Amino acid sequence: MKIKKVDPQFVNTYWPFVEDWIEETVKLSNGRHTAKTVNTCVKQGSMEMFLIKEEDNIKAVYVTQHLYYPATECLLILICGGSKVIKHVKEIQDFFIDLAKQKNCSHLELLGRKGWEKVIHDNNLNFKLTGYFYEMAT
Repeated sequence: MKIKKVDPQFVNTYWPFVEDWIEETVKLSNGRHTAKTVNTCVKQGSMEMFLIKEEDNIKAVYVTQHLYYPATECLLILICGGSKVIKHVKEIQDFFIDLAKQKNCSHLELLGRKGWEKVIHDNNLNFKLTGYFYEMAT
């Protein structure tokens, strides 16, 4: 397994391989993101895209965003999708912990649906449930 950051100038080269996974994930964002907005943000550099590869085949995609809170900074794993998201999840977690440290982030956040709780528990990941997210359409 190898993790490769996609340079913003090459987003469109890899996009056909990951677009369906991103489409599936952004459906859960309740309109906050679309595949098009993710594509644009990665190209502009406000988000970063990482490919999970096995034997030079793309198996998953992760998209991160650097968040600036008033008192700290964090690295957010905003999107993850693909056929090998869970298989290498511990190695992937370690990669993003290191990346967060390189970016001087105090912590790593993960947004996901409730099913991630089981993945985190079953794989002894370091993420802790610290609250719930509620929303309401206006």
